Amino acid sequence: MRTIRRRLILAAASTALGAASLRFSRPLQAQPSRDGERSVIAQATPASRETATVRWRIFESASGKFKVVFPGAPIRKQTRVRTEIGDVVSTRHNAGDGAGTTYDVTYDDYAKAGVARLSPAKLLNAVRDGFVHKAKGRLVSEKPFAVDGIPGSELEILANNGMWYRTRLLLVENRLYQLTAIVRPPTRSDEQKFFDSFQLTGLIQP
Repeated sequence: MRTIRRRLILAAASTALGAASLRFSRPLQAQPSRDGERSVIAQATPASRETATVRWRIFESASGKFKVVFPGAPIRKQTRVRTEIGDVVSTRHNAGDGAGTTYDVTYDDYAKAGVARLSPAKLLNAVRDGFVHKAKGRLVSEKPFAVDGIPGSELEILANNGMWYRTRLLLVENRLYQLTAIVRPPTRSDEQKFFDSFQLTGLIQP
C-alpha cells in the first residue's frame, strides 16, 4: 500500500501541479474552444484598479462537466502521463488576470482500477503531497470543503520561490478536479469569486 501511495505522489507531481510552472504577467490568449466548451461575459465587479479592464467570463466545459468564471477565455492543454497504476489523462484550463494572478482548473482522469486501491482520503493526501513536493514549498493550511455534497480538500501552499498556491481538490469517482489560484503576495485579487463560481454539471450527485 505504501508503494502504491508513493507512485500516486509521483503521478500527482507530474500531472496535478502542472500549473506550478505557470508564470503569467499578462492575460493569456485563448485557443479555439472544443469539446462543447463555451464562455460568456460574466457580470462581475473588479476587485481592484489593476484588474478593472479584465472581463470575467463564465466558462463551461461539456467534456469536463463543470463551469466556472475566468478572467477572459482560458487556454486548454491536455497531456497523458503513463504511470505504474495506469495512464492519467490531465486536461487543464488556465487564464491570467494581468495583475500577477493565474487561475487554473485541471481535471485528471485516473484509471479506475488504480483509484480503487486507495480510499478517497488517501488519494487526496497523495495528491496533496505531490503538490508540496513539486512546489518545493510547505503546506500552510488544509481544510475541508464540499461541492454539491461531495467532500474535498482546500490547501494553501507557499512555494520556495515566494508564490502562493490556493488549491481545491475534489474527487468524483475516478476524476480529480483541481482548482488553483497562483498568486505572488500581496496580490489576492478575485480568487474567492473564482472558487465560489465552480459548479459541477452533468454528474450524478451523491
